[in-house]
Amino acid sequence: MKKNSSHVLQHMLWRGLYFFSILLINIWIARYFAAEKSGQIFYIINNLSLLLLIASISLESGATYYVASGKLEASLMANFCLVWATGISLIAVAGWGVVLYMIHSSFLQNPVFLLSGFFFILGVLFTTYFTALFYAKKEFGLPNKILFLVNITLIIFLILGKSNETIRTLFIEIYFFSFFLQGWLLRIFFFRKYPYSGEQMLPDRPILKMVIRYSLFALVANLVYFLVNRTDYWFVEYFCSQKDLGNYIQASKLAQMLVILPAILGSTLFSLFSSNEKSGIHAQLTVVIRVLLWMNAGFCFLILATGWYVIPLLFGSSFNIMYLLFLFLIPGVLCITINYPLSAWFSAADKIKINLQSAIIALFVICIGDLLMLPHFGVKAAPIVSSAGYFSYFSYTIYMFRKESPVPWKDLLLIRKTDLNEIFRLIRSGNNKVSIDHSLVQNSTT
Repeated sequence: MKKNSSHVLQHMLWRGLYFFSILLINIWIARYFAAEKSGQIFYIINNLSLLLLIASISLESGATYYVASGKLEASLMANFCLVWATGISLIAVAGWGVVLYMIHSSFLQNPVFLLSGFFFILGVLFTTYFTALFYAKKEFGLPNKILFLVNITLIIFLILGKSNETIRTLFIEIYFFSFFLQGWLLRIFFFRKYPYSGEQMLPDRPILKMVIRYSLFALVANLVYFLVNRTDYWFVEYFCSQKDLGNYIQASKLAQMLVILPAILGSTLFSLFSSNEKSGIHAQLTVVIRVLLWMNAGFCFLILATGWYVIPLLFGSSFNIMYLLFLFLIPGVLCITINYPLSAWFSAADKIKINLQSAIIALFVICIGDLLMLPHFGVKAAPIVSSAGYFSYFSYTIYMFRKESPVPWKDLLLIRKTDLNEIFRLIRSGNNKVSIDHSLVQNSTT
């Protein structure tokens, strides 16, 4: 039990440090390039992320499931992931070139940018696959230490070279290469720790078919979740200015930072919700919801009280509406906070379709709302629409949950003195079977 608890805490600690390093990089980009230019950088990354998601076919989901269940040798699956990532990256970067040609982008004339795009795609795929394989082997600390240390190295390099014009000119290429470095190091350390033996190099065809079938189903869900979280970027880019886009993306990224702990804890407690022992499971779920809700409510209140001063101080004066945009996202943040443990509960109960239905409803609300409101009210409408979408996601999820388990609202919302102790007890009692989803692996990097 102590070993399991240690693994879970390592996962939360190093994953948290990794996300903190991402926040530092975001702040550096914001201060160095201001709202307009940084918005363009993150918009490019957003487009590449969609291409990445499709190219990945969510192979990490199938790999994790079958490796963790003992039905597939990790090293054999790692070899297949290596081959797939390399081949699909070449195809994906060619597709990226076609997209740049169709939109008449000047980046098409820059071979260094195209090469860095290939390294970015390959690096993120390596990071996604090998992080998932490490998790399947119950190794949580090492992959996150590697990701964290590469990010810290990048931050030091950028700080030392902040007055170097070459670094400013080639920033995107340098930034993209850091993703490749992360993925390559994960690959090296994985094969060093879990070397393959024997003559067989790849999984047998029957098990590989099952892995791909499982992954393609996960791809559909992950694609919908991605669009729920990112589709508003395209609407803002189309209807608003580049400065507005930069402000909105950073506000959205700040909001996403607040749901990292619910995401990690929800996946960590997946094993608890999927156990055969169901007695008291609803009480434990409501404890998780209450603690996460009040914790994030506290963070939101802190930003509400100080953000008007702290946000421009950290991100720069060009982010003059980021604070207001974040305030409009707060209701959505709190809805997502409750959704993560509920989604883990439905997944563990083999009712993933409820999560998918909720996400489709949210995507519909966001798309229609942005189309109707952004042309008339500008970027300020985007976070309001997003919060409305997240609220619809929450409403359907909580309706389906309470339909099956009529838990009183006070048990979901009102914090109790014993809740924190109960959370620590749940972590200590977990069996460490962490559920991996796309949002925790690939989206965290992009």
